[in-house]
Amino acid sequence: MNETVIDGSPYIEEIINPETFMPSEESQTIITDEDIMYYDMSGDKYLVIFNHYEFEKTRYFNYRKPATRNGTEKDVERLEKVFGKLGFKITTHDDLSHGEIFDAVVGFSKQNHKATSCVCFAFLTHGDKCGDLYASDRPYQFRDITMMLESGDDGLVGKPKLFFVQACRGNLVDAGRRLEIDGSAASFVIPTHADFLVLYSTVEDYVSFRDRDGSFMIQELCNVIEEYQKSWDLLHMITLLHRRVAYNKITFAPSHLAIHEKKQMPETRYSLTKLLKF
Repeated sequence: MNETVIDGSPYIEEIINPETFMPSEESQTIITDEDIMYYDMSGDKYLVIFNHYEFEKTRYFNYRKPATRNGTEKDVERLEKVFGKLGFKITTHDDLSHGEIFDAVVGFSKQNHKATSCVCFAFLTHGDKCGDLYASDRPYQFRDITMMLESGDDGLVGKPKLFFVQACRGNLVDAGRRLEIDGSAASFVIPTHADFLVLYSTVEDYVSFRDRDGSFMIQELCNVIEEYQKSWDLLHMITLLHRRVAYNKITFAPSHLAIHEKKQMPETRYSLTKLLKF
């Protein structure tokens, strides 16, 4: 069995007169739920992968080179295979710097996306607290990426924008608890921007696991898509992914007892306004 490693190292409220925005009966268009149930996936679909295997020894990392991410190539292979079969146009970037990542995202977002149906981004890297992801030379904020997409081409408006983030989000380790009674589901903060979905490999403040065969989350994401994409929508598949990782995955790292026999819980935040079937 392969040994497991970790992927990491007040607002102002405006008072608005509602009467100003009340549409007249003549101008209202009635749209039924059936009309808007599913996103139109007949157009172009894109997957952009930012894969990080090696990192640099820079001042942003306190001149300590982050660990090599062995096994990440297995995640890339699965993503390219599964999404390629779904008709996605795939671009894979390896070990880009901070500036190169931002240039790539801005360049993609400014393209003409009138014929685009869906865009996906996969970030396979180290991460830390406060939403930091690691480029090859320095950390950056994940929210900066989503902001670039929000200000991109008008053709992206109303289109699903999916993000798969395989990275640590802190340093805590989940030892798990034996299930004895039913518990309430955790509540998530839903983003204010529409038609986004972010699948994190782990909950905030916790580490994320990977071995030589790839990461828990990316491998299971590809499994459930392969098994159920013809019959299930994305949110149903992600719910199954959550369950499989939470219930079936456990780390194996006997030489590192701090992360041996530990658990992982993915987290999804979304503001999708329709269901999505690949």
